[in-house]
Amino acid sequence: MEAILREILAKLTNIESNFLQFQQEVRNQFVRIDERFAQIDERFAQIDERFAQIDERFAQIDERFVQIDERFAQIDERFAQIDARFANMEARLTALEQEMKETNKRISRLEEEMCDVKKRLEHVEIQLADVKETVYRLEMQLANDVQTLLQHIYKKIDEKGFEIYALNKRLHHVEATIEQLQSPQR
Repeated sequence: MEAILREILAKLTNIESNFLQFQQEVRNQFVRIDERFAQIDERFAQIDERFAQIDERFAQIDERFVQIDERFAQIDERFAQIDARFANMEARLTALEQEMKETNKRISRLEEEMCDVKKRLEHVEIQLADVKETVYRLEMQLANDVQTLLQHIYKKIDEKGFEIYALNKRLHHVEATIEQLQSPQR
């Protein structure tokens, strides 16, 4: 019986270490994705009004990541329950073997879900590259638009300058005429 318990404990230790390694891998992926989002957020601050729809998409992605984190929390709770049951190992050996089978099934399903998450993350990275390309194009277009607007403003300023010059000239002429009319005739 003690050998069976050691074997079960070894299997659980192996499962837990594999899970922790997998969890760290996923967290590292999340850290890399968070860093990329931070870079994009800096660019979005300049042209936020044009990218309201993209912000909504990222909000949906964040919700998905929150759901994944909740799943990991549930799994952590399940492993805590398994650790508590080991204290009463002799009395519940049969039940523990059954729970081990169920746990293996859950981990298999979790691994399948994590493969799906990895695929989704790859898809997000592709979309992120597309967004970066779009932002770059918009930055270039915005620079050209600003340059065109500045040229138009300078042209208007020059036109108004000539108009002001003409008005000043007329005003001086009118003032001279008034002065001439007001001064006593010599």
